[in-house]
Amino acid sequence: MRKIYEINENDKEYPKNLFKIQKRPSKLYVMGNVKILNNKCIAMVGSRDSTPYGEYYASTFAKALSKSGITIVSRFSNRDRYRMP
Repeated sequence: MRKIYEINENDKEYPKNLFKIQKRPSKLYVMGNVKILNNKCIAMVGSRDSTPYGEYYASTFAKALSKSGITIVSRFSNRDRYRMP
């Protein structure tokens, strides 16, 4: 399993664009390369009852965006933490 990093507002890795939001999160939990948090990014939100078709296209879309230099941002719920790879 990959390491999960906790980043708070005082850390240098905290994304600069989040300071523009009045009710920004005080902490972020990051899996992957924390150095890319200030890149252009897009949020992806999925369904809890996804289909294989939806999962395939979400994965294909995310890979294409990632290869073009866009950071993929997602939110894990408490339920999701038990399904993380």
